[in-house]
Amino acid sequence: MAATASNPFTPTFGKVPFALAGRTNYIGDVIGGLANQPGNPYRSVIFYGPRGSGKTVLMESIAREASGMGWICVDSIAREGMLNELYCLLRSKARHLIDTGKPYDVVSLQAGPIAISREMHHYDEPWRLQIGSMVESLNALGVGVLFCIDEADPECEEFQEFIGIYQAFVREDREVALLIGGLPGKVSSLLVNENISFIRRAFQRPLRPIADIDVEQALLTTIEGNGRGIDSDALSFCAEATGGYAYAIQVVGYYLWRDAPKNRNFNTKDAEHAVQMMLREMERSVFVPTLLDLRQREEDYLRAMAEDEGRSSTSEVAKRMGISMTNASNLRRRLIEQGVITEVRMGTVDFDIPLLKDYLRSKLER
Repeated sequence: MAATASNPFTPTFGKVPFALAGRTNYIGDVIGGLANQPGNPYRSVIFYGPRGSGKTVLMESIAREASGMGWICVDSIAREGMLNELYCLLRSKARHLIDTGKPYDVVSLQAGPIAISREMHHYDEPWRLQIGSMVESLNALGVGVLFCIDEADPECEEFQEFIGIYQAFVREDREVALLIGGLPGKVSSLLVNENISFIRRAFQRPLRPIADIDVEQALLTTIEGNGRGIDSDALSFCAEATGGYAYAIQVVGYYLWRDAPKNRNFNTKDAEHAVQMMLREMERSVFVPTLLDLRQREEDYLRAMAEDEGRSSTSEVAKRMGISMTNASNLRRRLIEQGVITEVRMGTVDFDIPLLKDYLRSKLER
């Protein structure tokens, strides 16, 4: 196969890559749930992980497969206006199947030079009835609806209202499914929110760092699938350097492809250069922005954690910082909420953003 001129790696927000690494089981579980009957537990799933772990890409990949099965998929972000966005998307995607009504009302007509004024048609029914009517009509045709909500925010009132609407659909045995993506801290808050306790029944799936073997397979599939090759040592070097971070996989592949355009087969030298470029890009687009969003004492907590070879004891971190366990607990909680670290077990924490620890340690050594 001739090598393609365009770069097949896509380090872009939400862009589904040529080969998705390490998420096959998650996709298969949800698709199996859609093929089953209402009530299947894999029809309501929450994916959580740090920024760049591939939540949006995973949900988009599932939505594509669901569309191929005949489902209508609509997506939004948990924010004000999401209910109207979901409804409008549902109307748009369903209009080839059912009569979705007139989107506009003509409110004035002027003779002579033609001038028509129109405005959006407004409905008095609550969102549950408006969206529910669409779902009911589609279900009558054997068409299910998959809702994908990204950036879960338990404080968003429209998000809370939507969970209530979806709960009603489940109770009525509608052909519906729901995927939610969010940061670990947001998801934790979501699960203890009494206003939407129904969501606790959803399966929760963490997006952990991807195993090296899966990273290698994704890189190899993309490279060979686009007409080029890579030495085994170079492949292993690139895979290990990513730390299993979904975003880093696409970045290292992008630079590998871009900066060795004439190489039919990538070698170790190409891999070393690509990894250097990947780390620079990670510093610019992930590490520095993450640290800038933190308070100084929160960054100090991370630096204290970075001194450990493995996971960190919260009591040892507090001791290194010279602060009380209460103050340390407050810092730990805020870092968890922001998706920077994770609590492995009681009294033990670890970095939740792959490669961030190595970056901080390199700064400490300077």
